[in-house]
Amino acid sequence: MASYALTVPYMRTSMLHIPRRDLVLAAADSLYLRVTVVDSDDPCAQALDLTGGVGGPALAMIVWPDVPGQYFHEYGMWHPVSGQVLWMGVGTISDAIGAFDVVMPVNTMACWPRRCGFAIRLDYDGGLGSEVLAVGTLHVRQVPGFAAVLTAVPITTDALDPITTD
Repeated sequence: MASYALTVPYMRTSMLHIPRRDLVLAAADSLYLRVTVVDSDDPCAQALDLTGGVGGPALAMIVWPDVPGQYFHEYGMWHPVSGQVLWMGVGTISDAIGAFDVVMPVNTMACWPRRCGFAIRLDYDGGLGSEVLAVGTLHVRQVPGFAAVLTAVPITTDALDPITTD
């Protein structure tokens, strides 16, 4: 399991500059990502106090393939064309102050391209408003000789006998 920690600012001095964070993972890895949201991009900024419940803050990590020519340019940032999302994970509020934990299961990246883009998005009021806190590139290392094999889990009875269908 690859474990990373990112610290991202909620309020930035320039709204046009979105912080960039890059990740490198092996295709068969799982990912445990702790994202700590601080008040501003000041080095002495404190972590946000997150409250749970209905309409509370939520964090999502969105991953898309980084293929040249598949994007449109807006406000100095490349965005994926609609329908290009590979994976989206929702973070859970952590026991640490101002932090969310995002978990990607083992072998999720097995069939992904070597270069993907990702964004960390904070939904701060139950779907009415959200903000991209960070963007980056996810580099997927292919293991030599490793063929991505997606195994199907058979449907079984209570006695674990496989159920076959025609």
